[in-house]
Amino acid sequence: MRPEVLLLDIDGTLVDNTAQHIAAWQEAFSKLGLAVDQETLRRQIGKGGDLFVKAIAGEDWDRRHGDAARELHGVGYQRRLGEVRPVPGVNELLEGLERLQVRAVLASSSNPDEVEANLKVLGERPERFLIVDGDDIEASKPAPDVFGVALERSGVAPEQAAVVGDTRWDGEAARKVGVRFWSVLTGAGREDELRAAAAEQSFRDLGALLGFLRQL
Repeated sequence: MRPEVLLLDIDGTLVDNTAQHIAAWQEAFSKLGLAVDQETLRRQIGKGGDLFVKAIAGEDWDRRHGDAARELHGVGYQRRLGEVRPVPGVNELLEGLERLQVRAVLASSSNPDEVEANLKVLGERPERFLIVDGDDIEASKPAPDVFGVALERSGVAPEQAAVVGDTRWDGEAARKVGVRFWSVLTGAGREDELRAAAAEQSFRDLGALLGFLRQL
C-alpha cells in the first residue's frame, strides 16, 4: 500500500552533506583537544548534537565541552555550506510525491537554522512543507521524538506513513513509533548497517525510491 505521508530525513537523505558534517565535527573536537578519526564520526552521523557528542566522547566530556563542541560544529558546517549539494534526484522526488498525492513531511533533529540552510541548498521554501526540527523535540534520533511529533502533526496512523532515511538511527527511531523504515544509500549509512536497522525497503538512490512508489 502506498503511504499517505513520507517522513523524510534531510541530512544525507535530501542534502548531500555527510562529508561536510564529518569535517565540521572533526574540526570542532580537534579545537577542544580531542582527536577523532572520520570513520568513528561517520558511524554516529544521523544523531542530533545532544547525543552525538556523548556517543563520541562520553558523558563527562560532554558535560565539560559539549556545548562548545556543538557551537563549533555549527560554525564549521555553515562555513562549508558552499560545498553542499542536493542529493541527485531530490527535486524530481518531491515533485513526484506531489503528483502521487503523497505528503512530504521533513523530520530532522537538526536545529532550525541548519534546516533552513539545507532547504536553501535544495531551492525550496520552508512554507511548502510541514517541518519538525530540533526545537520541536526533547531528544534526537535514535529517540523516536522527531518521527512521533511528525506523525502526530501529519494526522495519520503509523501504518499510513513511511520513514525515509540514510542511517541506522532513522531506522531505530522509526521502529519505536511503529512506522516502516525505507533506507536510501545516499548518505552516511552503509548497507549492512541499514539492513540491521530493519529497513523494509532499501534503495540505491532517490530515483529508485520514486519508481517504487509509482508502482504501489
